[in-house]
Amino acid sequence: MAQKNFRAFEEWRRHEQSRRLKAAAGKLPAGFEIRPGARLRVGTELAAEVSPSIVHECREMALDWVQGTVGDRLPRRAWRFRPFAFAGEGVACQAVRVRDRHRDLWSVQVKHMVAWDQELVTEISVACPDRTACHIAISVQDRSALPADGIEAYPADMLAALAERFPLMQDGRRLAPRPIVVDSDATMGAFVRLLVDPDRAVPFAVISVPPEEDDPGETEAQANLLARSLTGLAVTWVLPAAMTYRLSDTVSKPLSVFLGAWRFYRTGFDEDARKTDHPLILRNRMIDEEAVTDVVRMFVRMAVAETIQVAPAGDEPFAFDAVAREAAGAARGPARLVMFLRNSLGGGAYRDVRQSYARSGTDVAAAAHANPGAAAGSATGAPAFVSEPSPATAIADADPAPDPQALLRQLNAARETAQQRTRQYERTRRRAEQAERERDEAARRAEQLAGLVRSMGGDPDTSVPFPTTWDEFGTWCDECLAGRVTLTGSARRELSAAEFADVSLAAQCLCWLGGEYRDGRLKGGNSRLHGRISDIAGSVFNVPSGGDTFDCLWCEENYSVDWHIKVGGNTRDPRRCLRIYYFWDEDRRQVVVASMPGHRRSAVS
Repeated sequence: MAQKNFRAFEEWRRHEQSRRLKAAAGKLPAGFEIRPGARLRVGTELAAEVSPSIVHECREMALDWVQGTVGDRLPRRAWRFRPFAFAGEGVACQAVRVRDRHRDLWSVQVKHMVAWDQELVTEISVACPDRTACHIAISVQDRSALPADGIEAYPADMLAALAERFPLMQDGRRLAPRPIVVDSDATMGAFVRLLVDPDRAVPFAVISVPPEEDDPGETEAQANLLARSLTGLAVTWVLPAAMTYRLSDTVSKPLSVFLGAWRFYRTGFDEDARKTDHPLILRNRMIDEEAVTDVVRMFVRMAVAETIQVAPAGDEPFAFDAVAREAAGAARGPARLVMFLRNSLGGGAYRDVRQSYARSGTDVAAAAHANPGAAAGSATGAPAFVSEPSPATAIADADPAPDPQALLRQLNAARETAQQRTRQYERTRRRAEQAERERDEAARRAEQLAGLVRSMGGDPDTSVPFPTTWDEFGTWCDECLAGRVTLTGSARRELSAAEFADVSLAAQCLCWLGGEYRDGRLKGGNSRLHGRISDIAGSVFNVPSGGDTFDCLWCEENYSVDWHIKVGGNTRDPRRCLRIYYFWDEDRRQVVVASMPGHRRSAVS
């Protein structure tokens, strides 16, 4: 009986110890308070000169995170990086964009309604203030009446995925989404120098490896989890057991970390620092995966507090509000012009006469018939005045009083008809949006499959049957090159009168534009795209248009058509001369053919 009671006591004691350790692991140490309404700001920059395709990929990854947060598919215009607004259950998002010849600023804002009195706002900006740099700015702000846990609102996974795919720089150093293992003397020396550097701008999270590690994969998994959660907030280091002794010799044992413990080193650390300012988490606190998760969340909270504290003063130039103000200012000029034209068209003597007719209840046509002189005066631009009819004439010409019940029935019938048309319109609109989403998804899957075939050494376009007549050329382009090459309306009209003899050669040129040329543009450019096209037999060249350059209006935007595919040398014989004038649509990531297949006449040719 005593042994049974002892086992029950030991089980209770271990359970109570586990509960206390977990509670201690999740409790934020003193000195890491976050003031209400504080804004977390994390800024990075792409390392090298960026291409538009990389900028689009960064924005697509940001929209993927937004869509996962919203829990529903974003509208089509969002994936074209246009301004949009979308509201879901407990979350709302909107995006703004400012684009001109010298800059391209894009920002998206997500509002998380955690509860009726708790709101977290996340902003992601991918801004190119010039042609040689791209800034990625992230901010999180707690706008709650009561403090909320804003860790989930920070897109750490998205930033880590970006850093793994593209070289991101932060404060002049490469952003590290993975832990750095101190496995050499050189790495150890660099780690110690950075640790005690007074100009260090980001905190360090250091994980020590125990001398007798049971499962090396467990420590690696924990380090990867911590590093990914702290992406953009802190740098994660892993110290093997041998290196922990060297750290103790350098900074003293009370400020070191060893035997599997974790330590958070704030900025401004040196050999004379207080150990309580740099929290130490012993290994015995991390008794299971739940406790490890609590410690990771605590490290993220400490990193957030430290980042907010050391953040420079001033407004973020690429914040959502700043981009929205610029977008509103850019649209204010056209809005004022439209308002001026509306006021001009609806103003003057014509408006005064129309209002006077409305007040008197006199029809314009009847007034003109009764007083032709006034109508003539209005036609010549003189002020028009309508003479009041006599009482007898007014009584004789007056209509009988309408029945109120009849008017009410007509009004109800008109309202019911309007409601039916509105419901029919909404059903049609939803079906159209669903069809567009399915089409876009099918095109994306087709492009992924085509890329997979190319990566395996194949060519997905080899089995595409080329058209034999110009009548079927436009339909062939829409079906076989959808999402990659499209024809403008003027180019389609030119096909009806085309005289070039080799239709299949023109189709091969469009396949090259939708294949190798498009892939090269998406990857940032390719020098092989200029000059002779080796993939097509004969003398086929892709060269600038030169004097034949012209402007083309496409999707309400003006593009310069300054490149063309050239076949037939300098001949002007329409049966042997092929010219395909095209431009690259950066927003839709496709080639747009503006004119074909004949030579375009210009002022110089």
